[in-house]
Amino acid sequence: MHIDHSEYTILLADDSVSNLEKMKSLLAGENFKLLPTLEADEVFLLAKLRLPDMIIIRLALEEGKGVTVVRQLKQSVLTKHIPILYMTVPNRYDDFRKVVDHEGVEFVSRPLSKRELILRINNQLLLLESRRIIERQNERIQNVSRSKDKLYSVIAHDLRAPIGTLKMILEALDHQKEKIPDNNIKNLIKMLQETTDEAFLLLENLLLWSNSRNGLLQPYRQAFSFTEAVKEVIVLQKNIAEAKGIKVYNHVDRPFIGYADVNMMKTVLRNLLSNAIKFSYTGGSINVDCREENGFLTVTVKDRGQGICEEHQRGLLDDGLHFISYGTQKEKGSGLGLQLCKDFVKMNHGKLWFESKEGEGTTFYFSMPVGKSL
Repeated sequence: MHIDHSEYTILLADDSVSNLEKMKSLLAGENFKLLPTLEADEVFLLAKLRLPDMIIIRLALEEGKGVTVVRQLKQSVLTKHIPILYMTVPNRYDDFRKVVDHEGVEFVSRPLSKRELILRINNQLLLLESRRIIERQNERIQNVSRSKDKLYSVIAHDLRAPIGTLKMILEALDHQKEKIPDNNIKNLIKMLQETTDEAFLLLENLLLWSNSRNGLLQPYRQAFSFTEAVKEVIVLQKNIAEAKGIKVYNHVDRPFIGYADVNMMKTVLRNLLSNAIKFSYTGGSINVDCREENGFLTVTVKDRGQGICEEHQRGLLDDGLHFISYGTQKEKGSGLGLQLCKDFVKMNHGKLWFESKEGEGTTFYFSMPVGKSL
């Protein structure tokens, strides 16, 4: 990488007029922009005001001043990333020990030839440029990620309303299905209901996930009846389970009080229950249970379905990894629901984990803090 010295500003701090002039003369032909100062107290102020690309300090003659200035520079958010060449006399190990732990500080013993000085400066500037390139790339990546999340949110929001309307129309038709003489039409309505329910859940998850990643969704934690929340979620999933001949058994039969965002916890349970139905075989069963221990509620959703292969288990809950999977009736899953579950549980100070064996079923667990009695 070519270093154009004219693009860089160096702050020179030296408590000796003669030494400062020598340093200026060494660098005069290199086209650097120089900010010289003889006062230790001015270094930090100049660095904050002018934000030089590099600082060369030789303040050893004022006892402790050099170390103090370096600490000031490295403790400030504005100046902590500016590289520093700390110049002193040979064998001054006390100064070395006091400044070496700071990132971006290079300890240099005098006297120093011009060639070595320029080499040291160029090395620091190369590191500086590398860091700036990485920061620019990270900023571009973050901008792309923010744009992507915003796009997801817009798409989910715009599609949610029409699919929600379609869902209500199909539910109304389902209530009138006894008046429909043609069994083929009844089956088509049932298939449309299942597909629409899956699409609506996916859009709901996408909207919630994008909002949580954009910082637009914050938990409102309060004490609530988790027992009642379980009943509500199971009722909503009842039709989907019955369509596959699956029984859902609710073992949460005594009062449990959680302390979390109730809507987030319902979303977590709904997604885990939906997955359990999706990956269970016709005629199977799902058990939902809860226990209290060590100040937390631990919830279990257990199925006896197809289970998860070992290869997918290793990265199932990793950020950014979404496995395309298929249920026992070829229902497609994106893995987004699990990512949303993980985010929501973490935001409410709980944990999410699972146990699975291929061909035997899967048990998902999540926890939340216990709340006071309502």
